[in-house]
Amino acid sequence: MGALAQGAGRRVRVLTLAAACLALFAIFLDNTIVNVAVPAIQQDLGSAPGQLEWVVNAYVVAFAGLVLLGGKLGDRFGRRRMFVAGLLLFAAGSAAGGLSASSAMLIGARAVQGTGAALLAPLSLSLLAQVFDRRELPLVIGVWTGVSGLGLAIGPLAGGLLVEHFGWHAVFWVNVPIAALAAVLTLAGVPESAGTAGTKIDVPGAILVTAGLVLTVAGFARAVSHPWTDPWTLALLAAGAVLLAAFALQQLRAASPLIPVSWLRDRQVLVSVTTLLLASFALFGAIFLVSLYLQDVRGYTAVQAGVRMLPLTLTTLVVAPLAGKAAVRRGPAGVLLAGLALTGAATISLTRLGTASGYGWFGARLALLGIGLALALPTVVTLIINRVPADRAGVGSGLATMSRQFGGALGLAVLASLGSRVAGDYFTHRTGLTALRGLVAGGQISDVRRLAGAHAADLATQSFLHGFTVAMWIATAAVGTALVIALVLARAGGGLTVAGPATGGRSVPAAPSPGTGPVPQQDPGAPAPGPRIPAALSDRAGPGIGSASATSRPAMDRVARRGGAS
Repeated sequence: MGALAQGAGRRVRVLTLAAACLALFAIFLDNTIVNVAVPAIQQDLGSAPGQLEWVVNAYVVAFAGLVLLGGKLGDRFGRRRMFVAGLLLFAAGSAAGGLSASSAMLIGARAVQGTGAALLAPLSLSLLAQVFDRRELPLVIGVWTGVSGLGLAIGPLAGGLLVEHFGWHAVFWVNVPIAALAAVLTLAGVPESAGTAGTKIDVPGAILVTAGLVLTVAGFARAVSHPWTDPWTLALLAAGAVLLAAFALQQLRAASPLIPVSWLRDRQVLVSVTTLLLASFALFGAIFLVSLYLQDVRGYTAVQAGVRMLPLTLTTLVVAPLAGKAAVRRGPAGVLLAGLALTGAATISLTRLGTASGYGWFGARLALLGIGLALALPTVVTLIINRVPADRAGVGSGLATMSRQFGGALGLAVLASLGSRVAGDYFTHRTGLTALRGLVAGGQISDVRRLAGAHAADLATQSFLHGFTVAMWIATAAVGTALVIALVLARAGGGLTVAGPATGGRSVPAAPSPGTGPVPQQDPGAPAPGPRIPAALSDRAGPGIGSASATSRPAMDRVARRGGAS
């Protein structure tokens, strides 16, 4: 536990948690709220299909591509300062979106929103890591994760209500008061903190990872309406892969990389990042496709569909904080494995959905998905945060958030494009109505019925469900891979622990207890050991994260107290 966490009073903790959760709610709400407004935007602005895709993707790609840089900026220039800057940037992008009079202006506004979100997501977590000690962090991260899940799941409902009563502009304006309130709370009570002075910013790395993400997502988006052998599709995907590979190589040689190489040599960090990416891959894709199923196959309005997704929302909100407690008391491995197993069971069950599926079974499947993800996601984030030095909390938070957003962006692109491709091919193979292929791929069943009659609409529904099923099996494969990886590490020597931190950075030895010899000085380049925790899957996590029994502690932050401490 760092000096700032030791001195933080109740008021500071409450204000920090409130500001972080408000910001996180807004940025994850924006992942899904705009989807509902897309038809209204298309009608009002006359947007082409490709432009509509980038109204959604510009936000996700900017968010995922810049989030590592956002964490680094907070460590370098001050976490509270950059958090407030992110709030102002996010609010400005939201206002620009609400004022947009063209598709190009709206896409630009969404990119600005994503840039602000790239600051807010990692810094909201690193601010929490500064004022809560490591025994409290799992519970706090559970709350933090639950709020992000609430934002994702409530987006379709909130978007439907706003579009129905106020127009599509309202889905952007709603962010402005939320960001303003979060800024007021931050300035009122969140203390300033920063990492090591003189930290360099890896601009080339940020450019490579952002450009690689943009091209990769653009390639998958193009695959929805073009063959996989299309030259432009292949060129975009290949260029994206090359840039992401160049980013990985550049990180090995950079003087101050966005991702310190020593972190990825830590098996727990590497496995946690991979697990978070794969679980988010399934989550984002599933939410998008389930929303289409409710509106296009079952015929619900956006508001009705949002209400019917509440089992996913409520279970995530309730279970995520409990997962944090369980990870401390009973060890993280069992909680993580149970969460991934339940998530996989839920995605498998979703492959059985049909036009006649009752809502009771559907709601139970969503609840199962929510419980599984609420157990897995906060546990994985805790494993990452507690393995990095306190003076690099922003970068560690950025790594966790990038894994989630990168996985989500890929999940949305891959599952949506493959599901649409399978649905369109299935429909044209059975009917020969190639002119309607795009409508079927997009799930626009009512338009198919209007143009070609009830029989074609029935075939379009079957085609959409066929594509939906294929996408859910791919999501299941991703979750199953994460489960196998986590199981292998949990059974290996050392297992999964919430001990921290074990990655690079100098440690400050704890004062020796009476009757003991001096604590040996840690080699500056070696990992800083945490408390010794039993490696077994079912073993308890010991005395708690950051407890007094730790033999060493992370380097203390350079903290500038600026009001608000009580």
